[in-house]
Amino acid sequence: MATANKGNQKNFRSDLKIIVIGTSGTGKTSFVNKWTKNIFNDAYKATIVSEFGFKIFENEGKLYRIQLWDLAGQDKNATITKIFAKDAHGCVVLADATNAATLDETIKWKKSVDESSVFIDGGKLPCVLVENKIDLLPEGEQSNDAKVKEFAEKNDFVGAFRASAKAGININESMEFLIKEIIKRMEAVASKGNE
Repeated sequence: MATANKGNQKNFRSDLKIIVIGTSGTGKTSFVNKWTKNIFNDAYKATIVSEFGFKIFENEGKLYRIQLWDLAGQDKNATITKIFAKDAHGCVVLADATNAATLDETIKWKKSVDESSVFIDGGKLPCVLVENKIDLLPEGEQSNDAKVKEFAEKNDFVGAFRASAKAGININESMEFLIKEIIKRMEAVASKGNE
């Protein structure tokens, strides 16, 4: 009987869909796997269309089911990005810290999301910039994040993090930041509706 288990069921507030995009080779799949399963695999395998991961996130005693959609990073898949972005709640755009061109390319990826989706408050989807693979940089350059934060602010990202999926640096922090931003904006919409 369904009612017998009612007391044991978790109270989920919402399912939140977050897409993970960026140029091929920036570590999107590694980012998703590190956050959802706490695993890292050195073997590179390009994502064909999309892969999916999910995790339960708790915020102020409320549980959220987070769906992470890892989208293929080739230019030919820009249409796919637009299709998946339509019903997303947020976005992580990855760059590779060892390849400066991928940081500039994040502007194109974010623009694709901005053109194809609208958040429930009518504004742009919250997008976080993550510069991945900092573990491959010389030690003195790993924590130099002023340039990335300035770049993110200039290009309308809600936040920026330098991260390493391999070392587990700023993966949880970047996701927590983005999810809390999404929840804050959703709650603002809900409170306006209750006025």
